[in-house]
Amino acid sequence: MLPRMRFLAVLVAVAGVAALLAAAPDEDAVARGRKVFLDTQGLEYASCAMCHNLVPEKEEAEKAEHLGPGETLYGSAVRAGWRNMNTYADVGEASQRCAKWWQERKGGLKPSQRADLVAFLKTHTPKGPLPKRKVQRRPKVLASLSGGDAKKGKELTARYCSGCHNEAEEAISFELKPRKRKKHVVARKVRGYDAKKKFKPQDGLMSYFTTDRLSDGDLKHILAYVGK
Repeated sequence: MLPRMRFLAVLVAVAGVAALLAAAPDEDAVARGRKVFLDTQGLEYASCAMCHNLVPEKEEAEKAEHLGPGETLYGSAVRAGWRNMNTYADVGEASQRCAKWWQERKGGLKPSQRADLVAFLKTHTPKGPLPKRKVQRRPKVLASLSGGDAKKGKELTARYCSGCHNEAEEAISFELKPRKRKKHVVARKVRGYDAKKKFKPQDGLMSYFTTDRLSDGDLKHILAYVGK
């Protein structure tokens, strides 16, 4: 019996080591995935980080440097469904839509890039399952553009828009200065509509904000600051 017990003990030990190795992240894949997350290809397109952060949802409003159009990707690697793209199986599949539409990467992400991105996102994952996110409905363009507070708008512009719109040389887009932009143009772009008022969020590098991400009230404040 003793030899058999020793054999079983060895099997258990080997199985334990194998499980640990399987659970351990591939550091090279994680590093490559982080590069994909931050990549702008010489400012040819917005990076994932310009629209999404990696802060837990409950802490996002307090700890995120800015709040772009995309919700936090914390936990996205284990969450079923994504944003208003709940028909996608996982964040790797959903990221392909972002890569083709808003980043305008030719051919989107390669399978290896998607796998690396998911490997990186798995390092920002909570313990336990997460509920499926609610489908975010198509936002509507504001019926009235007035009524905002420019002082609040300045703070909100820094909070929601500065990730892409800033004065730095490496900024992905123009700086949003006070009273320089037509209100109706800003309003429709924020909600994903083209000049003919058709919902075309895939046009241009800017991803649209849903109303649960940026409320109509806060958008009016921003318009009061940047609009004319």
